[in-house]
Amino acid sequence: MNKRIAANFALVAIIAACALIPSPVPAAKSRPAWVIPETLNVRSGPGTDRTKIGTLTRGTKVHVTAFANKWCWSKLPDDSWGWIAEWLLQFSADKGRALAEEAAASGHSSGANKTIPAWIKGDAVNIRSGPGLGYEKHATFQKGRKVYITDRKGGWCKVSTGNGYGWILGELLEYDIARGRKLATAASYAASSGSSSSNKTTKGFVAAKEVNLRKGPGTSYDKVAKVVEGQTLYITETKGDWYKATVHGGNTGWIAKWLVKTGGSGSESGSSASGSEAAPAHGFVIGAAVQLRKGPGPSYDKVAMVVQGQTLYITETKGDWYKATMHGGNSGWIAMWLVKVGGEEGSSGSRSASSKIPVGKFETMPAWVSEEIANVRTGPGKDNDVAFQLERGTKATATALDGHWVKLKTSEGRTGWAAAWVVSFVPPGEGITAKEGSQTVDVHVGWVARPKVYLRSGPSEDSPRIGYAELSTRVIIVGQQDNWYKVAMDNGEVGWMASWLIDTRGQRLARRNPDGSTSGAGRSDAAFPSPTTRGRGGKGAAFVNTAMQYMGHRYVRGSASPGRGFDCSGFVHYVMKQHGIRLPRSSATQMRNGRPVSRGSLQPGDVVLFRNTYKRGISHVGIYVEGDTFIHASNSRRGVVKDSLNSSYYAPRYAGARRMY
Repeated sequence: MNKRIAANFALVAIIAACALIPSPVPAAKSRPAWVIPETLNVRSGPGTDRTKIGTLTRGTKVHVTAFANKWCWSKLPDDSWGWIAEWLLQFSADKGRALAEEAAASGHSSGANKTIPAWIKGDAVNIRSGPGLGYEKHATFQKGRKVYITDRKGGWCKVSTGNGYGWILGELLEYDIARGRKLATAASYAASSGSSSSNKTTKGFVAAKEVNLRKGPGTSYDKVAKVVEGQTLYITETKGDWYKATVHGGNTGWIAKWLVKTGGSGSESGSSASGSEAAPAHGFVIGAAVQLRKGPGPSYDKVAMVVQGQTLYITETKGDWYKATMHGGNSGWIAMWLVKVGGEEGSSGSRSASSKIPVGKFETMPAWVSEEIANVRTGPGKDNDVAFQLERGTKATATALDGHWVKLKTSEGRTGWAAAWVVSFVPPGEGITAKEGSQTVDVHVGWVARPKVYLRSGPSEDSPRIGYAELSTRVIIVGQQDNWYKVAMDNGEVGWMASWLIDTRGQRLARRNPDGSTSGAGRSDAAFPSPTTRGRGGKGAAFVNTAMQYMGHRYVRGSASPGRGFDCSGFVHYVMKQHGIRLPRSSATQMRNGRPVSRGSLQPGDVVLFRNTYKRGISHVGIYVEGDTFIHASNSRRGVVKDSLNSSYYAPRYAGARRMY
C-alpha cells in the first residue's frame, strides 16, 4: 500500500513539473536557421533563466520546429534538442550560408560544440601542461592570438594549441569579442609592418632604478639579468612594446620600452620610476579610504590602508590593478580606478560637481534637501515614523544607503532616513537633469533598464569596469557628466553608468503626466503620486499606482515578488494582493475571477487578458493603465513594461478584461 501511495505522489510530481513547461506553438514546417554570434547558449527552456545545456558557434545550422515567447525549439546538428533565442538566429538562407562559410574559413566547426573563443591579451603568454604555474611550459602565444577554451579549472583555461592542449591563466585572456578582434587586428598590423625586427642598433639608457632583462618580450619570460638606472643599452630589435638589448658587458635580453630612454645620456633620464616592468609613474589615491592588497584582486589579503590624496609610486601593472609603494615603505596592489596618475596631488581630475564623491566604495557624501519640506524617518521606508523634518537647502551628510533611501546626519547630530528623491547630492543650483520629450526633469533616483549594465570608473565606455548591476537594480544618482550619471548602490558601490541605460523616477513621472507636470514635487517622501494627484480616483487608479512602481523589474518565470521578479500572472497576483484582493496564480484562472468588462468600458486597474501567446488558450495577463495601454511582466528580455492594446502583437490576441473590485 505504501509503495502505491509513493508511486502516486511521484506521478503527481511529474505531471506538476510538466505543467511548468510552456507548450510551444508549432512552426508551419521545420525552418533552417544559422547562429549569428560567436558563441550562443542552448537552454533547457524558453528564457535566459533556464539551464544552459550546450553552446553553438557562429554559422552553426539548426532546424526550428516551434516557437514560444520569442524562443525557438530547435534540433541541433548532433540530433539533440534545445531552446535558442529567436533574435540570435538568421533565418535568411543566403545570409545563413554566408555566416557558415565565414565561420568555416576562420577555422570554426559548424557543428555543436562547447568551445568559447578568447584572445591573448598579454605580450607573450606561457602555455602550460596543467592548470598552475608549477606545470611545465611547452608553448608561448603572442598578443592577439585567438584560442578556443574547452575547459576551466580554478582560474585557468584549457585551450587548443595546435599540437594538443594546454592551460592559460584566465586573467591573461580577453573574452569580449569586439576587444579581442581589435587585439588580433593590431597584432596582424604589427607583423605586416615589420615592427618585429630591425637591423639597426640604437643606443639607449635604463630609465628606472632597477629593472629585469628577460628572455622574451613579456613579463612571463624568465629573468636574464638586472640592469640599473643610467646603464647603457644597445637596442637591436623591437617587438610590440619591448626592446631586445645588449648590456655594455655582454648580457642580452628584452626590456619594456617605457623603461628605456633612447638618445642623450643616461644621467639625463630624469625618470621617477621605482624599478619594474610596467609604466613607472607617481599617482594619488582618489578613494576616501582604500586598502593596499598582497595581490592584484580584492580576494588578496590587506597590506595597509591609504587615504585620499596620498602619494603612491607605481611600479607594475596587471590587468586593472597597479602595484604601488607608499611614501614611507609599504608596497601592495590597488585598483586603477582608485588612483589618479600624474597631475597635482590629491586632485581627482573630474570636471563635474560630483568630483567630491569618490568612485569605488561609498563612505559618506554631502547632501542637500531639494524639496520644500523633507520627512526624515526612523528607518528606511514610509512605514517608519517621522522623526523630524528638514527644509529645502538644508545641508547634511549621507552616511548610509538602503535602496532609494538615504541615512542623513545633520550638523546638530540628528540622524534619520530620507527618501533619496527629495535629496540632492550636488549643491543648490547645480541640479542633475534629463530630457523626457520636450521636458527637462530633475533626476535623483533610477532603475537599471537593461539585463546587465556595467559600473565604470569614469564617464565613458573606455573607462575600466569596476562592477555591474542587473535589471531593475535601484540606484541613487549622485553626479552627472555629459550623458553619464555617477550612481551609488546600497551594496556600497559607486561608479558611472550611461544615462541611456538608467530609467529615472523623474522621467517616469513625466511620462505619466501628459500635461508636463511632475506630480509629487514638493511632497516630502512620496515615491509616486497618489491617484488623486494624477487626476484619477478609486480603487482602479490605486492598482495602477502600485503597478507602476515596478516598471523595469525583471521577468522571472514562476515568481511573484519584487525581490526576485515577476511573471505575467505573478505580477497581477502581487499587485492585487497589496490591495487585499486574492487572485489565483495563473492567467487562465484569473480570467474566471471578478466580473467581465467590455473593451469600450475599460477603466484603470482592470485586468486585461490575452490568448495564444506562448501557448494556446488564455496565456498572458496585465493591468490596464489608460489610453489603450497596459502594464505587464512581458518576458525575460523586457521585464515589466507598458505596451499598447492596439499593437500588432497584442491586438489580435486580446481575450477580454475583468474588474476585480
